[in-house]
Amino acid sequence: MKIAIMGAGALGGSFGFLLAEAGSDVTLVDVDQAKIDALRREGLTLVMPDGSRRHRPIKATTRPDEVGVVDLVQISVKGYHTSAAAELARPLVGSDTYVLSLQNGLKNLQRISAVLPDAKVVGGVTGYSAMPLGPTTIRFSPSAAGITLGRYDGSEDSGLEHVAATFAAAGLETHLAHGDIREPIWRKLLANVSVNAVAALTGLTGREIQEIEPAERLVRALAQETAAVARAQGFTFAELETADDWVIATLDWVGDNKVSMLQDMENGRRTEIDTLNLAVVERGEHYGVDTPLNWVIGLLVQIREQKVLRDRQAAGEASRPQLRVAGGGQSGV
Repeated sequence: MKIAIMGAGALGGSFGFLLAEAGSDVTLVDVDQAKIDALRREGLTLVMPDGSRRHRPIKATTRPDEVGVVDLVQISVKGYHTSAAAELARPLVGSDTYVLSLQNGLKNLQRISAVLPDAKVVGGVTGYSAMPLGPTTIRFSPSAAGITLGRYDGSEDSGLEHVAATFAAAGLETHLAHGDIREPIWRKLLANVSVNAVAALTGLTGREIQEIEPAERLVRALAQETAAVARAQGFTFAELETADDWVIATLDWVGDNKVSMLQDMENGRRTEIDTLNLAVVERGEHYGVDTPLNWVIGLLVQIREQKVLRDRQAAGEASRPQLRVAGGGQSGV
């Protein structure tokens, strides 16, 4: 397949590396010229869980018009950059192009569809994770959860079997969703909403949240509140019945690692709180479910973000270029 990945960050870079290594024609697209120059000059290195390092050259550009129409566009940017990434991807999208989002949270699929209404928009979730070790080096972490894909409009599409087979050939375990792709998205959202902001505000790892009783209580309460919103929207998947126990159990997978929102907070980056907790608040308002915990913790994260921004502006620090745009609108998930 001919593939373009919008966003040369940790997960996008990891998937791009593995897909290219398996024989796909892959180009990473990013607006950070310095990063693109480094990738062109040095190639990309993937550090595997056993410590081994895999290296290869990788195609990378800031100019998607130089790439042309592709078979698959993967959107691999933070949720607040989704609309901008979709706009930038216009030259890559033809009548048969799939546009895939494996991003966390709500709103991403609707934002893509609003910009690219004729694209075959595909949603999904992944258990794979990655962490940048430098501009051209990424630590990649496999996951038994793999990847689950499905069309945003819920339609059956045999072409997705080829997409799934391409990812599987790259060593990425991939499954097609049976039924509504919104269900696996909400299942992962339940864990992310309950854990990420708590970790970001406290600095706790997954194991520490399990060990510190007030943190565990807060995570459990967020899980129960978020599950109530999911049920109000009509979801009935099994994890909703014991949402708090299920979320606490997922922390075994996190262990001593730091979740991505905590990494963003520590590095002074904007978080995805608007597509996580605050998106749950919006959905709760729509379905008549009170969400005071998600509202408060969402505001606390925003306060922290704005404090960091004010400090940087006061220090005269220039921000690095990013795919950014003000997002908005109701989520289609």
